[in-house]
Amino acid sequence: MNYTRKRALLACDFCRHRKRRCDGKKPCSTCRDSNADCVYKELPFDRVEDASPTAVIDRLARIESLLEHQSQQINQLSTRSSPISYPTSQADYFSAYQQQSDYVPSTSAGIDPQLDSPQFLIPKGHATLPITLLSLPKVRDLLGEYPRDYFFDIEEKFPLPGLLGSLYDNPLVWPSLDPNTLDALTENYFRNVHPHHPLFTPNMFKTWQDQLIQERDMEEIGTSICFCVYALGTVCLDQDGNYDNDEALGLHFFQPALRIMIHKLVWEFRPSIGLCQALLLAASYFAHLGRPLHSWKMAQFSSRIFLNLVESRKQHLSNADFEEVELRTFWQCFTVECDRIAELDVPRSGIEPLGDRMRLPHNTDPADNENIIYFIAEHAIRRLLNRIHNSLYGPEIQQTNPNPLIPTGPNQAWQSLGLQKLLALSAELNRQLEEWYISTPDYLRPPKGTVQLPNDRARVLRLRYYAAKHIIHRPFLLQTISRGFEGQSPSSSSVLSPDPYNESPVVLEKCETCIESCVTYLYNAVDMIGKRSPYLWTFSQSCMACLVLLWAADNTPALHSYVPNMQPIQNMVLAKLRKWAIDESSFAAEVHIIEQLPFSDPMEA
Repeated sequence: MNYTRKRALLACDFCRHRKRRCDGKKPCSTCRDSNADCVYKELPFDRVEDASPTAVIDRLARIESLLEHQSQQINQLSTRSSPISYPTSQADYFSAYQQQSDYVPSTSAGIDPQLDSPQFLIPKGHATLPITLLSLPKVRDLLGEYPRDYFFDIEEKFPLPGLLGSLYDNPLVWPSLDPNTLDALTENYFRNVHPHHPLFTPNMFKTWQDQLIQERDMEEIGTSICFCVYALGTVCLDQDGNYDNDEALGLHFFQPALRIMIHKLVWEFRPSIGLCQALLLAASYFAHLGRPLHSWKMAQFSSRIFLNLVESRKQHLSNADFEEVELRTFWQCFTVECDRIAELDVPRSGIEPLGDRMRLPHNTDPADNENIIYFIAEHAIRRLLNRIHNSLYGPEIQQTNPNPLIPTGPNQAWQSLGLQKLLALSAELNRQLEEWYISTPDYLRPPKGTVQLPNDRARVLRLRYYAAKHIIHRPFLLQTISRGFEGQSPSSSSVLSPDPYNESPVVLEKCETCIESCVTYLYNAVDMIGKRSPYLWTFSQSCMACLVLLWAADNTPALHSYVPNMQPIQNMVLAKLRKWAIDESSFAAEVHIIEQLPFSDPMEA
């Protein structure tokens, strides 16, 4: 594909200002129907950027429109006529709304329904779970059988720490409210936790805190939010892997916060954005503990309350007037749930399909400007990751390719594509990834590679980038690994004749990209898995997946030369994870798996 140095924004001025979906035509259908002038801005890629908050938000909104529009290319490149959609049982909460069409917008006017932007939802049974790599024949022979729900079962059975293990065994105990201590914990929160999910401004929080200090024993949702903030301000400083130290984990704050919000969840009958925020803070707290199921459960409660709030508006979603705090809440619900269903087989609340309908946050407090920009940029790449999951890793019931492929673990959507279509689809997804990267403002865009970054938000964006790059190119690596394993088997025979994957230069180039992305991911992730953050469990799982894949590549003759010396980074990852590896925890299971990966020693070679 050839692209000029300049290109028009996908949304014309008229559609962008009125928050309408634009079909990109000249004139677009909306302007034609409204008898309006259809004008597109021209943006050179190499111009000096306007870094004002309004310009930055507009630019990030553009990449959202780009991703929505570019899904058409993915759809056309795939052999399926439409992206994988959920059976009723998987999204029953949202499917009723889609059928009723009370407020969910229909497809854009003037666009052929076959080409309209489809929804690329993460499919049930997708094959990007880290655990699926353990079913590779080469890996299975080394490590043994691991069921798909292995980590789910561990997390389900593993007890909660300290006071959380006996939430209702004793009367509610009110923590000490020393103003100096609370101010210090609040400062910790806004410095270390708030940038990851800027749900509210410092001024909003001050209102809740002032009310709490004046009333003292007020069991309201603002109190729960304050206590969650203090708990997060405490736990984010724990770098020692404490598990049974209630004070170090801030449990004396979090236990009453959880009891208040659960009471409101059960007995409050109107949807409340404050309760959504409290539940999202609880989800963040559990994520800081490395407890993904409990984090998901809190976020799912928040998502369902938000959906009730949307339903109560009784109007077309594209015309609904959502306040800034509601938009921040929605996008946090969306990202947390998508992260969890990308890692574990958990039920969906129905929030994910709204990702193609909801506006982005649009107002910025100057003091919170960078946090919001990072916030929006992360949601954009989360949506792109969903498209990758859907396009390449959804389960395929039947093989449409006449030549059966060598087993690469669970059946995956890309296996039904021929090599040429897989190359075209992966190239389009990679192009969209680079579009996202370029559209992140220059002064916040993390440079590629492993150079040190100034803050965790930049690290998260870089890790998201390399995670996407890795899974876009993983199919080529999986096929090459599996063909190498088949070739080493005494009973091996030619499965594809001729075999287009057999050490093809273009396939090996894609494999090299995947290997480099995994290695770069690991070196960047080491900084994040050594401390508590909302990404602790997510990044630890991804590190395990990268190391498993790199070990398999290291032991494949056609790929061995592309894999660097892995023992130093393997040891670095293990050193960080052992801090959290309490007996019978999922971190302990990850450590056990990684320890069994015998990478080749370059000195011996």
